[in-house]
Parts: sequence; structure tokens; C-alpha cells
Amino acid sequence: MNSGIADRRRVPFWAEARGHTIIDSRDQRAEAIVITSSSNLGYWAKAKTSKPIILDVVDGLIGEQSEVRNLLRGYGYWGTRRSTSILPKTYRHQILSVARRCKIVVCSSPEQVSEWAKYKIKAIDILDIHEEIPQLNQSIILDKANTNEIFWEGLPSTLDSMSLLDEFFLKNQEFDFKLNILTNLNSYRYMNKYKKIDLVKMMSKQLKNQNLDVNLLQWSVNALVTQAEESTLGVIPILGFKGYNHLKAENRLLIMWRLGLPVLTSPLASYRRVMIDAEIDGICKDREEWNKKLSNLFKSREMREEFISKSSLYLEKRHNVNDILKKWDFVIQN
Repeated sequence: MNSGIADRRRVPFWAEARGHTIIDSRDQRAEAIVITSSSNLGYWAKAKTSKPIILDVVDGLIGEQSEVRNLLRGYGYWGTRRSTSILPKTYRHQILSVARRCKIVVCSSPEQVSEWAKYKIKAIDILDIHEEIPQLNQSIILDKANTNEIFWEGLPSTLDSMSLLDEFFLKNQEFDFKLNILTNLNSYRYMNKYKKIDLVKMMSKQLKNQNLDVNLLQWSVNALVTQAEESTLGVIPILGFKGYNHLKAENRLLIMWRLGLPVLTSPLASYRRVMIDAEIDGICKDREEWNKKLSNLFKSREMREEFISKSSLYLEKRHNVNDILKKWDFVIQN
């Protein structure tokens, strides 16, 4: 079990909440083994154990659309010894080899469940638990918001999509917008190890507005709260749904909602599903809609209040921590 953000929000949170102890997966005292997609897949594909194995896969890697990337990812895992199989294999082959010997696969969205079903593998979707992030008072956000500040959080690799907002910023240069970006400032493009990402250069390529203040900050819970309180709204632009992007879960959207922000997003399947359920008109299918809806949301406090009210109600009904814990109870104890 890893200690990254996505891992902490899943089984470790459940274990602490239920009074269980996390030990090394190869420790004979383990009653159940939970492995993640970044574990040694080559080892777990063949490891001999009588303990039940659960595969927890947060990202929709099983749905990678590019066979070249699927092959390179597999070779990358093998070449860096993150997978100790004798011969290099595609990533999909490796993860399927593990999944087929597990009692169940846990993923993070209904869309991913459907993808696993194509390979006749039983899966259940469980979202991340976001309790480490405070649920901010929405009225404070509305009262403190600087009408020229926009919030974004996520991995550096997804910042390429900021070009979707370039036209909006160019058309509104007189307002001196500020873009608050919270991410990993020390990130690499390949295998989290090779070719460091130059974020300043990346942003200058995506956004041409010279008056735009791009505020790059290291991701932390404290920074999330501080910058959310200073921002008027959040954005999640996604340029093209290539690779496995089309299977991403709605965690980023729910985090922004938890921070009390009205949010506009690209039409990722999970975001569209959630927006429809929440009855929020926050999907922007192209640059024209990004321009129109950003302008409208900035101008109308009433619209922002509506977005915030509906998203808060959605979180209360659909993203309840007790319901998520009960799902983990079912997975691990059955």
C-alpha cells in the first residue's frame, strides 16, 4: 500500500476509521491484501498466497486507447523494476493478470466499472474520501471572492488543457485576471521520474494573454483552502479525451465543490453525469461555451450562489463519508 494522496483517501482512511492496522502486504499476519496499480504487478500476478487479494485502481488505465502508450507504459514499469516479470509486457496485460486472481477490483467511477466488465472482471466503484480537505462555508467564499481570480488544482500533466481558456482571457484582457494553479511544482513527465516539467514554459505556451497573472503554487491542503477563499470560481478544462482521460472519476470536481466554489468543466463522462445529477449547467463542450459560461458566471453572483447551493446539496446526498466506508466494509469483509 502506498502513501500518496490518492492512497491515503482510500483504504488507509477506512482502516483508521474502523480501527484496523495497515501492515506490509507480504506480512503473513495480513488478513487481506490490497494492492494498487503502482504496486509490483509482475510479483502479484504470480505470488502464492491464500489471503484474499483486492486490486484498487484509481485511474482508468485499463481504458488506455493508445496501444503504443499501453506498450510503453508496460515497458516502463518493467525497465524501472516496478514490475518484476521476466519479460516486458503491455501495462494492460500486467494489470489484467493481477485482476483475474483478485476477488474484486475497486475502481473510482461507474465508467471504469463498465470498462472492467469488457474483460469479464468484477469491479465496484468507490470514490476517494475527501475528509482531509475542509468543507468551506459557501457564504464566506461569496463574500471574500475577488472577481478576477480563478482556481485550478491537479497534476501538471493535465495543464496542457488550459489553452481552452486562452480565448476568454484574450477577449477580457482589461480585467487583469489571476489564475491560481495548485499542483506539484517538482513533477516529471515520464514514470514520475524522467524529464522534469517546466511549468512556467508550459503555461506560456497555453495562455497568450500577457496581462494574465499565473500564480503557481505547491499543492497542499492549506494552499487549497487559502486560494479557494480568494477565488471566484473553479475550472477543469480537458482538451480531448485521449488515452485513459475519458475514464477519469469526478474527484477533482467534488474537491472544488467541497471548497465552496462554483465550477465549470469540460464534458468528461463523469463530470457530465454528476452535473446532470446535481442539475448544474456547468459543462463547457467547446471554447465558445467556455467563453460564454465564464463570462456569465463572473457577472452573476446569483448564478454562483445557485451553483454553490446545488453542489453542496449533491455532496450531502451523494458523497457521504459513511456511505463510502460501508462500501469498503463490503469489499474487505465479504
